[in-house]
Amino acid sequence: MTRAPNTQALDAYVEEMVRALHAAVARALPHVHDDPALVDQALRDCAEILDVVLDGDVEEWLGDRRDEPA
Repeated sequence: MTRAPNTQALDAYVEEMVRALHAAVARALPHVHDDPALVDQALRDCAEILDVVLDGDVEEWLGDRRDEPA
Protein backbone atom coordinates (compact mmCIF):
# COMPACT_ATOMS: atom_id res chain seq x y z
CA MET A 1 0.00 0.00 0.00
CA THR A 2 1.39 3.39 -0.98
CA ARG A 3 1.62 5.93 1.81
CA ALA A 4 -0.28 9.15 1.26
CA PRO A 5 1.95 12.23 0.90
CA ASN A 6 2.69 14.37 3.94
CA THR A 7 1.37 11.88 6.48
CA GLN A 8 4.29 12.32 8.87
CA ALA A 9 3.95 16.10 8.88
CA LEU A 10 0.20 15.85 9.30
CA ASP A 11 0.56 13.33 12.14
CA ALA A 12 3.05 15.64 13.86
CA TYR A 13 0.70 18.60 13.53
CA VAL A 14 -2.30 16.70 14.89
CA GLU A 15 -0.16 15.42 17.76
CA GLU A 16 0.79 19.02 18.61
CA MET A 17 -2.89 19.98 18.64
CA VAL A 18 -3.80 17.07 20.93
CA ARG A 19 -0.93 17.96 23.26
CA ALA A 20 -2.05 21.61 23.32
CA LEU A 21 -5.60 20.58 24.20
CA HIS A 22 -4.33 18.26 26.90
CA ALA A 23 -2.13 21.00 28.36
CA ALA A 24 -4.99 23.51 28.44
CA VAL A 25 -7.27 21.05 30.22
CA ALA A 26 -4.55 19.88 32.62
CA ARG A 27 -3.74 23.49 33.51
CA ALA A 28 -7.37 24.35 34.24
CA LEU A 29 -8.77 21.21 35.84
CA PRO A 30 -7.21 21.68 39.28
CA HIS A 31 -8.67 25.21 39.41
CA VAL A 32 -12.30 24.50 38.50
CA HIS A 33 -13.51 25.68 41.92
CA ASP A 34 -10.96 28.37 42.80
CA ASP A 35 -10.02 30.20 39.58
CA PRO A 36 -12.89 30.53 37.11
CA ALA A 37 -10.94 33.03 34.99
CA LEU A 38 -8.17 30.49 34.37
CA VAL A 39 -10.76 27.85 33.48
CA ASP A 40 -12.52 30.24 31.11
CA GLN A 41 -9.21 31.02 29.40
CA ALA A 42 -8.45 27.32 29.04
CA LEU A 43 -11.88 26.78 27.46
CA ARG A 44 -11.22 29.64 25.02
CA ASP A 45 -7.82 28.11 24.19
CA CYS A 46 -9.45 24.73 23.54
CA ALA A 47 -12.13 26.31 21.36
CA GLU A 48 -9.49 28.14 19.33
CA ILE A 49 -7.46 24.96 18.82
CA LEU A 50 -10.55 23.00 17.80
CA ASP A 51 -11.63 25.76 15.41
CA VAL A 52 -8.27 25.53 13.63
CA VAL A 53 -8.55 21.76 13.36
CA LEU A 54 -12.18 21.86 12.21
CA ASP A 55 -11.37 24.51 9.58
CA GLY A 56 -9.24 21.79 8.00
CA ASP A 57 -6.74 24.03 6.20
CA VAL A 58 -4.13 21.32 5.83
CA GLU A 59 -2.00 23.42 3.48
CA GLU A 60 -1.66 26.06 6.21
CA TRP A 61 -0.94 23.44 8.89
CA LEU A 62 1.86 21.82 6.97
CA GLY A 63 3.63 24.94 5.77
CA ASP A 64 7.29 23.96 5.41
CA ARG A 65 6.88 20.62 7.22
CA ARG A 66 6.02 18.56 4.16
CA ASP A 67 7.34 15.01 3.99
CA GLU A 68 9.96 14.07 1.49
CA PRO A 69 8.46 12.17 -1.45
CA ALA A 70 8.18 8.45 -0.74
